[in-house]
Parts: sequence; C-alpha cells; structure tokens
Amino acid sequence: MTGGGLHRGRVTGGPHTGAHWWGGRGPAGGGSHAAPGARRRLRVLLLLLGLLALGGVAVAVAVTGTSDPPPAPAASPAPDGPAVPAAPALPAASGTPATSAAVVPDADALQDTIDDVLAATPLRFPPDSARPADGADEAVERLAGALRAAPGPPVTIEGHTAPTGEDTDDAEDLSQRRADEIVRRLQAAGVPAGSLTAVGVGSERPRDSLAASRRVEVRVTD
Repeated sequence: MTGGGLHRGRVTGGPHTGAHWWGGRGPAGGGSHAAPGARRRLRVLLLLLGLLALGGVAVAVAVTGTSDPPPAPAASPAPDGPAVPAAPALPAASGTPATSAAVVPDADALQDTIDDVLAATPLRFPPDSARPADGADEAVERLAGALRAAPGPPVTIEGHTAPTGEDTDDAEDLSQRRADEIVRRLQAAGVPAGSLTAVGVGSERPRDSLAASRRVEVRVTD
C-alpha cells in the first residue's frame, strides 16, 4: 500500500542508545517514532539490569557476612591516674665486690669477761705439778667460749709458781709447763693457736697464799 496507509516497521537500538521504531504508523514511507511496546521492553530490560546488580550485592553479602567494610579497631583508652615513672637504671657493678667492715673486738671487754671467769673458777695447780686442779675443765671451757666469740686480740697465758712449797729447783720451767698445758687445752676447745702465747713467769708475782700463787692467768695483749 502506498500513501497514507499503515505498514510494519522494526525496533533498533538497545538499553544504552535508546530504542527506535523504524517505519511505524503514519504516511507511507514512514518516519520514525517510539512504539508503546518498545517502551515496555525497555523498562523490562532496565528492571532486569537492576535485578542483576542487586543480585551481585547479595552474593557479596553472603560471602563476607556484611555489606559494609569492617570498622577500624578502636584506640586503647588512656589509663586513669598519674603516669608511673620509669624505674631508674641500676648502676653498673664494679669489678671489686663490696666487703663489710671488719668488727674489732673490744679488748677491755674481753679482759673483763676473762677476769670474771677466773674469779669464779681459778686455774690452780697442786705443788710441783703442771696438771691443773679439779674444776679446771669448767674454767677452760668458759674461757674458750669467750675467746672464740671475740677472735683477733692476742692473748698471753701466764704460768706462776709459789715462792715456797715447790720442790722443783726450776720454778720458771714449772710455770712454763703450766702455761703450756692451759694453751693445749684451749686449742683443743677450738681457740686458734695463733692467738695464744704461753709464758712462764716463775715465782716473781706471788699471791696472798701459796695455793693462790700456783696458778695460770690470762691476759689480753694490746
């Protein structure tokens, strides 16, 4: 048919360029205009594209568990109260270890202790004997305890004889043997040998009685 009749046309284009109807209704030879059916197909196509986009978001949510990026970790809060100062650095150890000062025993106090012991239990001897009388063991033990407790000061053990009543012709030798015997016993009780010196005095310094003169005295040497 020619002239102003109707004839079939066709749709060209796509979702991005737009749909066009070629040859639709109108005069013969047509012109072009969008048909209602083409507009419906365009809306359906856009709807499908939107659904595809939403489907991609759903898949991402299913994989990651969330549609939003994970939040950044929160900064640790500052501790309450004043800041604790750092511990000071320890000084470097020197090559020489520290040594405690040596305690020097009081010689006068030690002599007072010895005098008290000998006043209670004097070291006396029978005539012409270097073996002490009964009770000497107690005196030696007490003297040894005092000397062990205050080591250091040198100690002199003096042996004495009576001016008379001794049958020996050598009083000095007898007095020396008496001093040596007490030194031996003190050493056996634990007193260091280097701190003891035995000296025989003889009969030069007698006491009030002959029995008191046959004795041994202990003196702390300054």
